[in-house]
Amino acid sequence: MSKKLLLSVAVSSALMSGHALAHDTSSINDGCDMELDGHIQYYQGDLTVKMDNGSVMTIDSYHNMTINGEPVSLNREQQHWVSEYYNNIDIAIPMTLNIASEGLEIANVAVTEVFTELLGTDQMGDDFSALFDSLETKLNTSFYDEAGNIRVDSTKFDEPGWFDESWEQEFEAQIESLISESMGRILIAVGTQMLWEGGDMTEFEQKMERWGEDLEYRLESQAAALEEKGEALCKVLKQADFAEGKMQASISGLDDLNLLDIDQHGEMDM
Repeated sequence: MSKKLLLSVAVSSALMSGHALAHDTSSINDGCDMELDGHIQYYQGDLTVKMDNGSVMTIDSYHNMTINGEPVSLNREQQHWVSEYYNNIDIAIPMTLNIASEGLEIANVAVTEVFTELLGTDQMGDDFSALFDSLETKLNTSFYDEAGNIRVDSTKFDEPGWFDESWEQEFEAQIESLISESMGRILIAVGTQMLWEGGDMTEFEQKMERWGEDLEYRLESQAAALEEKGEALCKVLKQADFAEGKMQASISGLDDLNLLDIDQHGEMDM
């Protein structure tokens, strides 16, 4: 029996719920069917968007707008959409960060319990704990200043997106690295588990599947709560996208403003 099959039987059943527990916001992007076109900066109440044509739009915390540093005079309707746009993005950014942090915490529990079940108290548990601590630290240093103020600058992302999609790749790569480093211990643990089942692979597989289902059940409420928050975030982003379209259509100089591109299903009532 191959190492790959042994590891798959022992681990995949418990990690099958990972799609619901993923810390990365790419799953949120998929749910919203969203793309980010252009760059966004957000810090201390100032929202700045760099458009594809090089123009820069800024909206401050008082909802005043400038384009390339020049103040823009807005009528009542235009001001309404600018305020809607700003307010929804102002809500969406901390929502996204909270979802990312909570997802990390849930994934930490799931992954740690998988390998605790296989290996018991083991150095690998400490390695995984250190991994999640480092990811949480990266989240904090990437999106918060020393005073705890949110700071977003998409120009620093390796890939385009609402938030850097390379987070998921880094997470998966580090998990795979830890598994590879501990393959010997994992195989020994799997072999020991199978001995208790008399070498019956089918019975062992069923046991691991039952345990994985139990873990998923215990985490289900947390995953469901996270999914609800993701759906709420989608709604906020769609409202921002709708307001963006209204701004683009009515305000001179915003022809190339299309930061948010979200598939809309039906009209937004705003």
